Amino acid sequence: MESPFKDILYTNIAPSDSQCQTIRGFLVAPREEISALTDEIVSTQALLEALTQRRAALEELVSAHLALVSPIRRLPADVIQEIFVACLPSGQNSVMSEQDAPLLLCHICRAWRSLAFCMPRLWAALHVAVPSKDDMPAMNEAVNGWLSRSGILPLSISVGAPRRFEYDVSTLLQTLISFSPRWKHIRFMFPIYDSFSPLASLSPADVPILKTLALKGFHWNASTPDPGTLSNHLGFIGTASLRSVSIPAGAPDSTLIPFRWEHLRQLSFRGGAAFIAADVALTILQKCPLLEMLSFSLRAGNVSPAPATLCHMEYLRDLYVFERVPQTSDFFAHIIAPNLAHLEYASLGSDLPFTPMLSSSRFLDGLCLKGSRVPVTSLLDTLALIPTIRRLLLRNEPVILPARTQDPLFISLLNRGTPEAAGILCPNLERIELVNFHAMSDKTLLEFVQARPRLSNVRVRFHRVREIDIIPPLQPVIDEGLEVSLHYQDRARRLRMRVYSPSEALERHDADWMPSPPSDFWS
Repeated sequence: MESPFKDILYTNIAPSDSQCQTIRGFLVAPREEISALTDEIVSTQALLEALTQRRAALEELVSAHLALVSPIRRLPADVIQEIFVACLPSGQNSVMSEQDAPLLLCHICRAWRSLAFCMPRLWAALHVAVPSKDDMPAMNEAVNGWLSRSGILPLSISVGAPRRFEYDVSTLLQTLISFSPRWKHIRFMFPIYDSFSPLASLSPADVPILKTLALKGFHWNASTPDPGTLSNHLGFIGTASLRSVSIPAGAPDSTLIPFRWEHLRQLSFRGGAAFIAADVALTILQKCPLLEMLSFSLRAGNVSPAPATLCHMEYLRDLYVFERVPQTSDFFAHIIAPNLAHLEYASLGSDLPFTPMLSSSRFLDGLCLKGSRVPVTSLLDTLALIPTIRRLLLRNEPVILPARTQDPLFISLLNRGTPEAAGILCPNLERIELVNFHAMSDKTLLEFVQARPRLSNVRVRFHRVREIDIIPPLQPVIDEGLEVSLHYQDRARRLRMRVYSPSEALERHDADWMPSPPSDFWS
């Protein structure tokens, strides 16, 4: 609409009295039109809302009918059961959380819930994170209901309690004991030994299929039973079915623990600040000729050099050793392990006392070194002895003596070899993981990776900020399958409040449920 006052619109000019009267008369028609348009808009909006509601109703009708013909509704029950099984966590027990299978599957629909409740396989593995005292009765009832649905299947059960543990779990353990004939893999983690007291009622006959046992969290002290009388407290550990054992080190004489040593395939004496003496460790090895995996927290000690003390471990494939001071070269010299595949050694010192054992280990595939920084020369000499390794993990950067400064060029030395080793070191290397590296530059790492076409996995955790981005130059080999994971120092540190979690103290495990390295380095 054309305004007769367009010349003074949007200005600060004050109209005269006559102009004001004319303006008021001029606005009568626009105001009437605005009112009419408003009524039309209200009517149109009402129509739009009605159409929208009608469309939503039709969409809901269509969706409901399409759901009836959904392919998943027509799947046979056995196929759905396989899907349910695939939803279970791999490498760990199921947790009591509605966010995870199998409980999650029970909240989809009544049919799925009924089907899940009729599948013992879904309920044959359970991890219990001990809750507060007030929540213990409800937890005990839930555990009983869970395991009651497992039918006659062997059970895998783990229970973990927080370190500040001041309440009684005897009722919970009594519930678990009622299922002991089906125990197969058991892991209990309690900070004090007295928490295990309800287990004293069990005998070997009560656990006929128990294969794996892990008792963790406590320390051997004056209040802990003597190993020689442990059968009076935990008599069930003498069952002949037991193949894998994990208990804390530090017992006065671990050789007196009433295991059926000759049957054991996997053995772990680790945990806390306690260690096992080297001579005791050798005695135990002599009693376990079938061991395939061994994990020790070792303490230095005199070992007799008599030939009779040589331990021929024909089946030993995985060896994990931790010691404060590396003074046990005589211990390793007494071990003959021709089929050793994986060696993990951790120490607060800088020596590598396991080298005497390497002469008999012709098939070593992986080496993991953790703890204090090792001299570059010692590490290179050791690597020259094991050209077969395909996996190398270093938890600290090697140092140069005598200053003990980190060697920025160590990784490049692997490509040069040593005078004693022909060609490059570790020629078969496929996976390498470096942690807490600071001096090594990004450029040096890039050159190393580019010179190793056999590499399939590279992981590095730097204790510094990034210098350059090496991913673009590596993109061609990454596209061909190389996996690269780089982490640099994060300056931001956040404090987290502790809250209850159903997965607290949950550990991953392999097929035989024994301790594994902190990463999937060996996989």
